[in-house]
Amino acid sequence: MLKNCWEIKKCGREEGGEKVVELGQCPAYPAHGHSCWIIAGTFCKGQIQGTFAQKEKLCVICEVYKKYSTSFGEEKESLREEYPEEFDACEKFLRDMRDKK
Repeated sequence: MLKNCWEIKKCGREEGGEKVVELGQCPAYPAHGHSCWIIAGTFCKGQIQGTFAQKEKLCVICEVYKKYSTSFGEEKESLREEYPEEFDACEKFLRDMRDKK
């Protein structure tokens, strides 16, 4: 089973996490634990972030993105097999981003 972003980053914003009262539950929880980069409002570098366009520079150097990016992630095939709906959501997100350019 693939680790979720909150397990990798230890942000404390997952259900029951230590930062939920202070910062709220992460919008990536529970459906986007491997694709937090497509979700606005995630917690990175000690603060709540905006959209992918606003946080892209942080995302592309993040170990979660490097691991699960559907473009080149080290474990993208495992993501496709274990979490096909999440993988498809990432693919759709990337298509939509390309279409906007």
